[in-house]
Amino acid sequence: MLVKRMTTNLRLNACLKLFYILSLGVLLQSCASYSSRAMTMRDGLLTGHPEKSLAVAEKEDIDQKEIIASLDKGMLRRINQDYTRSNQIFEVAKQEIKKLYGFSITENLASVTINETLRGYEGDRYEQLLLHAYMAMNYIQLGQVDGARVEMLQANVKMMEWGDEPEEDAFLRYLEGLIYESLGEDDSALISYRKAYIVYKEKGGEQYPVTPKLIKKDLLRLLALEGLNSEYELYKKEFNMANYKPGKRNKNFGELVVILNNGLAPIRNETAVQIFSTEVEHNLRVAFPVYNQSKQRLHASRISVGKKQLTLETVEDIDALARYSLEQAMPGIMARATARAVVKYNTQKTASDKSGIAGLLMTVTNIVTERADTRSWSTLPQEIQLQRVVLPVGEYPLRIELMNAAGRVIDVIEEMVVIKPEQISFVIKHWNTPIPKINPVKSTNAINFKTVNSSTILVDNTSRQY
Repeated sequence: MLVKRMTTNLRLNACLKLFYILSLGVLLQSCASYSSRAMTMRDGLLTGHPEKSLAVAEKEDIDQKEIIASLDKGMLRRINQDYTRSNQIFEVAKQEIKKLYGFSITENLASVTINETLRGYEGDRYEQLLLHAYMAMNYIQLGQVDGARVEMLQANVKMMEWGDEPEEDAFLRYLEGLIYESLGEDDSALISYRKAYIVYKEKGGEQYPVTPKLIKKDLLRLLALEGLNSEYELYKKEFNMANYKPGKRNKNFGELVVILNNGLAPIRNETAVQIFSTEVEHNLRVAFPVYNQSKQRLHASRISVGKKQLTLETVEDIDALARYSLEQAMPGIMARATARAVVKYNTQKTASDKSGIAGLLMTVTNIVTERADTRSWSTLPQEIQLQRVVLPVGEYPLRIELMNAAGRVIDVIEEMVVIKPEQISFVIKHWNTPIPKINPVKSTNAINFKTVNSSTILVDNTSRQY
């Protein structure tokens, strides 16, 4: 009987050892894969070689339907000016996010008992909305503004699906207004600008540190255009802009909108602490994600075009949104981490009571697999800046100057832009580093929808005047 029991224990220990070794390898790979991949991709962007970042992302042997991978690949395709392929990849991410709305018992059980990286990542809500925004910008740069309009409609459907506590994004609403204006739908644009201003106002502080003056001017301008004088006067008073006078439209003018995606969003890191659990009367190790202090690589930027020089305004502080989103999620993260630690401790204690080797293996496994979920859309910019300017019809050299905290110009982007009657030109750029320099690009015609490298997009709108 004793021999039989010893034989059984030896077999059990051998099986447990093999199981934990195999499980540990799989878990370690899943825990470490995203963090290392993200850092490698960002290195390429931060050294001025986005094509290298894309190459790293494309050769990764990962599930093509992994949402976080699709978000990064789509953004890297976009930064490399392959807007069509970028949207194809973004569409994969969008469809996979829809699937995750269903409840996965297996994934949620694994996240409770092992770690949260085993749960499907659908992105924070601000990331899901920015997915629609970047798909819309891809369509704009392809000259397909109707496609951009569809993305805005889909974003609205998503926000309504979130129910009683819908998430709003100020830049998404602002971009929505720009798209409607470019299509001559001033009444819809006004609604979007109203919503954008409300988001800036109600979510000011941590999420939107500053309400851009641009949105105030655009709101007043369209209120005046629509003849909504009472609301116009109320907002003038609220904005403390008593001297503001909206410009009149003129068919001899067009408009330039410059959007600059600056820097890189903060990346999540892991930290761990020991907490005392009254439930098991023992110190437990829990891991959770944190954001370290970001380095602001660009302090300000300005455009020079025609006889005008204007500073770009921050319309979306993604750094602030990311930190706020994690802060709001932290109580739930810590609660799940603590519950997970209790489960692991009890399992470890039970295993130790039955077998010393099993208990030791479980202890090691618990320590190694207690990992924080550091997944986030790491190829997003740190912030989005914007400026718009009305110009007489003609061709102009555009100069975008990028400045550091000392006010010194550290990089310049130059290209020719064409302003035509009753049209809006969009120039949309990504900037991460002054190396290498971006050479001036001269456009010989108004627009070429088939030219992937074209950054200046003219939107036909025969019903509009400036």
